[in-house]
Amino acid sequence: MTTATEQARSWLGDFGDALERGDAGGVAALFHAESYWRDLVAFTWNITTTEGPDHIAAMIAATGAAVAASAVRLDGEPSEVDGVVEAWFTFETAVGRGRGCVRLRDGRCWTLLTTLQELQGFEEGQGPSRPPGVELGAVKDRVTWHARRGREEAALGYATQ
Repeated sequence: MTTATEQARSWLGDFGDALERGDAGGVAALFHAESYWRDLVAFTWNITTTEGPDHIAAMIAATGAAVAASAVRLDGEPSEVDGVVEAWFTFETAVGRGRGCVRLRDGRCWTLLTTLQELQGFEEGQGPSRPPGVELGAVKDRVTWHARRGREEAALGYATQ
C-alpha cells in the first residue's frame, strides 16, 4: 500500500508531464469518470468548472499550448481521510505562478482546484521586495513616505502604468 505522499507525488508527476507535453488525452486519463476541475483564472482566464475527462481534455486541448504549464510541485504534506488523498501543489504558467489542490481516490483525480496567484513581472511587494516605509537614521534630503506615496499616485496612469 502506498502512502498519501507517494500517491500525490506520483499523480502530480504524471499530471505535470502530461501538461508539459500538451497531452490533453494524457491529462484526462488521470481523472475519474466523475471528476471536477475548478479553475480560477490559471488555465482559462476565467472562473470555470469542468466536469469529466472528456470536457477536461477539451479544455486542455483549447488552452494547454497558450498556458504552457510547468514546474508542478507538491507543496506541503498530503493528508488522507476515508481513502481520499488531498494535496496542495504549486505550478507555473507562461504568464504567472499558481497554486492548486487535488483530491485523489484510488490514484485518480476526483476534484482539482487551480488558481493563479500572481503574474510574472508584477509580483506583490512583500518580504524583501516590499518597499520600505520608514527610513531610520539621518538621511539628507529625506522624503517622507506620505510624500513618496503622493508622487506615486500622481504618476500612476500617466508616467507609470
